[in-house]
Parts: sequence; C-alpha cells; structure tokens
Amino acid sequence: MDVMVSNVNIPPPRANRIQAWVYAILNPVIESVRRELQLLEKGNLSWRFYSKKCEYIRPIAEYIDGNQVPNFEDFLADGLNEGFKSVFDAHDNAVFAVEKAATTFFDGLMHSTLFSNEVKKAFDEYKSRAHGKPQYPDPDSIERDLQNYVAEYLINRTELLPSHYLTHKFWEGFRSRFELFAAEFEPYQQRESFQAVRRSVHTLKEISQELLAALEKHRYWLCSTYDIPAAPIPTSMSHGVDAYIIRNK
Repeated sequence: MDVMVSNVNIPPPRANRIQAWVYAILNPVIESVRRELQLLEKGNLSWRFYSKKCEYIRPIAEYIDGNQVPNFEDFLADGLNEGFKSVFDAHDNAVFAVEKAATTFFDGLMHSTLFSNEVKKAFDEYKSRAHGKPQYPDPDSIERDLQNYVAEYLINRTELLPSHYLTHKFWEGFRSRFELFAAEFEPYQQRESFQAVRRSVHTLKEISQELLAALEKHRYWLCSTYDIPAAPIPTSMSHGVDAYIIRNK
C-alpha cells in the first residue's frame, strides 16, 4: 500500500544551506558593519598604535566565526549570492587604506619635534598637577608611551576615556590643547597625511553603508523566498508554535 507522506515539515530545496548563510554569515556581518558605521559616525577608527590596525573595524572574513569558514566559502561560491565577493573585497581594501593612512599620519607625528615637545610640555604640567593627588594616576606609569597614545587619541577623535585608563586624567586635562593644534595639523606639517585619513574614512563609510543595505536586502530576500526566520528560534518557542498549529488545525 502506498503511503502518502505530508511534506509540510520538509524544508524546500537548499533551505538548510540558506539558514547556514543567514545565521553564520549574514547576521554576524550585518551586526559588525552596523557597529563599524556607529564608530565611523563618531570618527572613532579604533586604530591602535601597537598593531597599526583598527581593532573593531576589520576585513569581512574576520567577522565570521572560524568554524564557519566552510559556510562562508559556500556563500561566496553560490550564484544566489553573486556580487558579494567583489563588494567584500572593496570593503576590505577600504579598511586597509584607512589603516595605512592612519599609520602614515602617526609616523609623521612621531618624527615631529614640535609634537614631541608639546607632549613633553603637557606631561610636565600633568606631573605638577598630580603631585600629592591620589586621584591622579602615577605620572611614571604613562610617560613611556604617552606620545604614542596622544597620537592614537587624535586619530580616533577620542573624547573622554574610562576612569580605569591610566591616561584618563591626562587626556581629560590636555585633550583640548592637542585638538586645538590638531585642527589642521599645520604646525606638525602633517596636514596632507591627516586629510588622507579623512578621505579614506569617508570612502570606507560610503562602502560600508552600501554594503549594509545590500546585506539587509539580501537577507530579507533569502528568508522570504525560502520561508526561514531571520534568526534561529529557540527550541522551546518552536515547540510552542508547533503545538498551537496542531491545536488549531
């Protein structure tokens, strides 16, 4: 006797792969690009002098969990996702351009005698203010890398620092002085390199905005076409939904 099997719970062809793309690739990348744009809107590159890289603005592949690389490769290889590889490459190249421009500007400041003198002058004033005041971190604890940090804060347009940062009192007291000099960086003869940072950031921001819109649109299309949720449904919740459907048949 032939048995008729209901196909109600059988996912459409490729649905499992589509879920892997949405949950392991698109969702983390969308979340990460949104964070990128929030940082870029504030002018914060999260660039670090010790690595010469942006800590929270990374190439697309670094936004994906390491054990999901096969799904990432599958996503890029499938014709349903045509065009995303070139957009990802454009994004990554823009990130590298920002890092290169920031590093060039940083190196220029490090070779500027005027900048070094300004940092030293501010540090001497800080030592005087900190004398006998326990709320000020020990000046000796910040002196060695202070010039590096000041340049980093200028690159990232850092405002107030958290109180657990050893440099937070120094930056609170002298940020306005360095930002005044930093208006165009003409005194440090780094105006062109600073403008290069601004241009590279503007380019990255435009690319990231277009990328985010494309990713969100593609996720919606995949989810609506293959009838899958945009995020995994917890097991307990899905069981409740199934029970409701059965009761109301």
